[in-house]
Amino acid sequence: MRSPLSIVLGALIVLTSASVATAQSRPRDASELMEAGVKALDAGQFGEALDAFTEAASILPQNANVRFGAGLAAFMLGHDREAQESFERALALNPRYTAASEWLGELHHRAGRVKEAIATYEAALERSPGVQVLQSRLDQWRKESQLHDRSYESRGAHFSVLFEGPADELLARRTVERLEAAYWRIGQTLGTYPTNPITVVLYTGQQFRDITRMPSWSAGAYDGRIHVPMRGALDHLTELDRVLGHEFVHAVIATLGGRNVPVWLNEGLATFLEPGGREDAEEELARAAARPALRQLHGGFALLTAGEAHIAYAVSTYAVQRMTELRSPAAVVALLQDLGRGTSFAGAFYQHIGMSYDDFQVMIGRQ
Repeated sequence: MRSPLSIVLGALIVLTSASVATAQSRPRDASELMEAGVKALDAGQFGEALDAFTEAASILPQNANVRFGAGLAAFMLGHDREAQESFERALALNPRYTAASEWLGELHHRAGRVKEAIATYEAALERSPGVQVLQSRLDQWRKESQLHDRSYESRGAHFSVLFEGPADELLARRTVERLEAAYWRIGQTLGTYPTNPITVVLYTGQQFRDITRMPSWSAGAYDGRIHVPMRGALDHLTELDRVLGHEFVHAVIATLGGRNVPVWLNEGLATFLEPGGREDAEEELARAAARPALRQLHGGFALLTAGEAHIAYAVSTYAVQRMTELRSPAAVVALLQDLGRGTSFAGAFYQHIGMSYDDFQVMIGRQ
């Protein structure tokens, strides 16, 4: 995986300080804009960060740190073309800018451009040998590329399903059919329909673990494409519908809110829209001795145990249910759209749910 945002921010702050120290003869506004951009990134205000770094770039067009900061903000907002241009510009200015290579490779990979992601990391390792985070991710992507090179494809109106061989063709066709049904069912509920085709990759259980590195309790993954372990799936169609629908909702959320969405909201909405998802969450919460607070569920669930994950999903689902009861699914969609435009989560939450996020957390915690 790419470096966590907190680590990147620490490095960017150091690099920004160095750039400011060597740019005293230039307009002082540039240093202020760079500092404002870093602070906005740190606060998760990615729209403000993008504006600050973009303005700073007009003053310091040859500054790689400014370009990288703009790319990072655009990436978090889901503005991938703009992010790619910024990362590539940072690398043109400083070919040894490892963080820019790291995030550019991740962007390519999320868009399904696995070979471009591999080429980006290979070039970075030639310039900076021995960077373990790049080498580990590169090895993983090479395995994935080899699998895709021998894959077959089944297409629907909105989905492209990759599968390993002719023996899985029926499974792939059924997957397309069920995803198309989920597309219209979920689209009708949320009032939004993704227009770009979505790639789905089918794996054996072991392939799924090796390539996605997801925990053993995970039934699927979304990182710009949907990844699902599928052996025996035709014998359990109800469970197949749940997994495919859940991962498709993640694709819808990415289209609406970019990557600026708390994990609890992302997972909660996906589970809320699963067949039977709300009922399962209620049963899980009824059995739970304790519940995590929503503020503890903003980050990923991948490091949780199976038991912890079940409770985290249940709390997240219940929170989304309460949001729809307070307002409507359309209000949740509008909140996500605001996040995609760079609005702070607290601000978007208050605007569309009608109460402060702090008060909502208290309400969820005592119910």
